[in-house]
Amino acid sequence: MALNLDARQRAMLQDMGITLWVPATPPAAPASAPAPAPSTAVAAAVPVASPTPETVVAAPVASATPQPTTSPQAVEVSTKNPPVEHTASTQAAPDSEASATQAGAADTATAHATPVYRAPAAASAPWFMAPVVHAYADTAADDSADAGWLVLVECADPQDPWAGDAGALLNQMLRALRLHHHPQVRIAPLTRQAPADAEQAANGPLQPLAPALQSAITEHRPARVLLMGLHAARAVLGRSEALGPLRAMEHALHAVPTVVTYDPAYLLRAPHAKPGAWSDLCRAHALRPPTA
Repeated sequence: MALNLDARQRAMLQDMGITLWVPATPPAAPASAPAPAPSTAVAAAVPVASPTPETVVAAPVASATPQPTTSPQAVEVSTKNPPVEHTASTQAAPDSEASATQAGAADTATAHATPVYRAPAAASAPWFMAPVVHAYADTAADDSADAGWLVLVECADPQDPWAGDAGALLNQMLRALRLHHHPQVRIAPLTRQAPADAEQAANGPLQPLAPALQSAITEHRPARVLLMGLHAARAVLGRSEALGPLRAMEHALHAVPTVVTYDPAYLLRAPHAKPGAWSDLCRAHALRPPTA
């Protein structure tokens, strides 16, 4: 601690024999207070207020490395004018997201679009009937108006109604009613095949459905008609209902009672419909022949 003594006080101390040790140079003036840290100066210079759209206030990040001094003017300019590269990337992101969203929506709409149903070209083709043949030639007999059968069925091969698995199933269905012992069971295959394709067939050419069916009923005088298949039933009856209502209705072809049932090809794909087909066959078997 330094003593500030004047000349008289020093002389008195010397007279009392007290030695004074006085530094050769006067003590240096106390150092001024250290300047505030850059972060403090910047924080003091920036007023505390709610941020505006043009000012971005970032939270301070603690770091052991000293940061360069930045003036308040530089901070204000940097927050108001962001780098051009950052602005461009920020604006491009929404545009790219919007494009991706629109593209995804278009793909979704295409993937989930309801397909438009188009009927096959053959659905509007005219129907033809092959010549009527005996189902079981070994038991065939002369015509009589007692209990004859006329089976109208759509066939893949109109010249051979017993062909394939569908023909085998048709044979089993008729045999289940013991019609293979009946003297008058005839089959008339129906098809959309053009007549020119069967011109040279052994059983004769195909004929348009309506006149051929009328001639067959007039000539053979069946007691009942068994009409097998939805498309064949619609073509023969001129109806547009589903197969269920057509099976439940009472029909007549030229005054001959007619029963509609499933065709053998459908029964191969849907075995659960076989009990219904058997019920239809039993109902046709119970029909009484038309009175003269």
